[in-house]
Amino acid sequence: MEIQLFDKNLTTPVFVENITTKVQLLRFSTKLSGGFNNCSFRMLADLPEAWDWLTNKVFYRLKITDKKKTLFEGRIEDLELTQGSAGATAYGYYANLSDVPYATAFNAVASVVIKAVLTANCAQISADQTNIDATDITITSAADASYLDIYPQQLFEKLLAFSDSTKGKWYFAIWEDRIPYLKKRSVSSVDWTVNLRDLAKLRLSHRGGDLWNSCYACYQAGGSLTRTATVNDTTSQSKYSLTRRYIVPDVGTVAAAAAQANRDGWMEDHKDIWPKLEEIVLGDRVFDGNGVQHPSSWVRAGEVLRIRDLVPASADAGTVTRDALRTFYIIETEYDVNTGTNRIIVDTESSNLDAILARKL
Repeated sequence: MEIQLFDKNLTTPVFVENITTKVQLLRFSTKLSGGFNNCSFRMLADLPEAWDWLTNKVFYRLKITDKKKTLFEGRIEDLELTQGSAGATAYGYYANLSDVPYATAFNAVASVVIKAVLTANCAQISADQTNIDATDITITSAADASYLDIYPQQLFEKLLAFSDSTKGKWYFAIWEDRIPYLKKRSVSSVDWTVNLRDLAKLRLSHRGGDLWNSCYACYQAGGSLTRTATVNDTTSQSKYSLTRRYIVPDVGTVAAAAAQANRDGWMEDHKDIWPKLEEIVLGDRVFDGNGVQHPSSWVRAGEVLRIRDLVPASADAGTVTRDALRTFYIIETEYDVNTGTNRIIVDTESSNLDAILARKL
């Protein structure tokens, strides 16, 4: 694993230093939405070198690689000085989406708006937009005042809540070379496999209160609060012998189709009881689809993990699905270099208070 430092010039970057041997307590993470999330470490340094970091290295580019695999890329933002060392935290270039607020009116599908916002307000993000997949639900900035004069991170979150006509879950991320990606969650293939013996820790829970198999959404039409029709997932209602109805809060002045897509996307993601993370920590190794071993540091958000022996073989349906039994879509990872372990979060959010606060901070 190598840790390289570059200056702030992203057009013609200048290599500054390889700091691999100076770094201690290194941790880095990935997250959806976001991509490369953050990286923290302490660097052994005498006072002059530590002071140089504190005063001159803000917004320098940090890149962590393992052979040809990029594990993290971001900009250094937080620095601190203590006796004998300098501490630093870098954030992935998704942070550039919180630099300049967006205030231009729009009336278009989410993918078109996202491309326009990136071009206009996100100078550190690559102009390569070929990995932004098309959505098909039109949203207008006139929906309400909260759609303008906010940062791109906030705006994209609001737009992606409308999903699209396929009812899928969409995530936005910035990965290698600061290239943006907009993709619908896909669990059609497995990226990584492990056995229980490969895990450092495992604790999952399922909560019935997170099930919603009936839903309608509220929106504004003609100046009045309007409700979509209620949709029901009869398969889920039959399976659990229970109907639980969710109300999507007022999404503003949008077309009926947009409100309906928001409703459908919500229920698609909540019509079954999915696992809540208590604790899943990968050990130092994982295996790809060909059975080849790799360091667990290679696992990132947006990939699919299968724990092969988590359930009896008789429970295996034989196809790759997000089954809440042994196949999971990862939305967050945190790798600890000291322990060689990778803590992962699967794509059903915990409803515990501390988890909710962590997502908001």
